[in-house]
Amino acid sequence: MDRKQTRAFEGFVAESGDTLLRLATLLTSDVDLAEDVYQETLHRLATRWAGVTSPMAFCRRVMHNIVIDQARARGRRPRQLGLVSGHDSGDPRSGDPVAAVELRPALLAALNTLTAQQRAIVVLRYFDDRSENEVADLLGVSTGTVKSTASRAVAQLRAQPGLIALFTADATVGPDTSRTATPSTLGEHHHARY
Repeated sequence: MDRKQTRAFEGFVAESGDTLLRLATLLTSDVDLAEDVYQETLHRLATRWAGVTSPMAFCRRVMHNIVIDQARARGRRPRQLGLVSGHDSGDPRSGDPVAAVELRPALLAALNTLTAQQRAIVVLRYFDDRSENEVADLLGVSTGTVKSTASRAVAQLRAQPGLIALFTADATVGPDTSRTATPSTLGEHHHARY
C-alpha cells in the first residue's frame, strides 16, 4: 500500500470502525470474540485494500464468513467452560445509558440462541438497516431465504424472556406511544437504547 492508500484505509477505519465493532459484537454475542473478528476483518481488508471497491460491504461479508467459520470450528471441538464476563458497559451513543446496560445482556443472550446465519440476517436486516436484497447479496443467499430466516429468527427472539418487553403492546418506540415494537422497528428500538 502506498501512502495515499494507507491514508484512505486509516480514514475508513476511523469513520467505520465503531460500526464494524458493533456489528461484530452483535454477530458473535461475545465482546472478546467480536474484537478478534473485527481485527481479522480489518487485516483482510488491508491486504486487499487496492482491489476493494466497497469496503463496508467487503467487511460485512468477511465478518459473516469469519463468524460462520468459527461456529463450524467450535462445533468440531469439545465444549470449553468459560469465565463469567464482567464487561457490561452501555453504548455511549445511547439516549438512555441505564436502559442500554439493562438491555445489552438480554439482547446478546437472545442473539446467542440463534444460528450464525439467523444472527447475521437479523443483525444486518434490523440493526444495520439493510434491505432484504442487500442482505441476500451480502450473504450470497436468495431474498426468500432472508425473509423466511428473518421471520423464524424474530419469532424465536419474541420467545426470549429478556426481550418480551420489546414485542409486547406495552413496549413503545420513540415519542409516539401508539407505535409498538415490531420486527421492522426492532432496529430503531435497539439503536435508541443500545
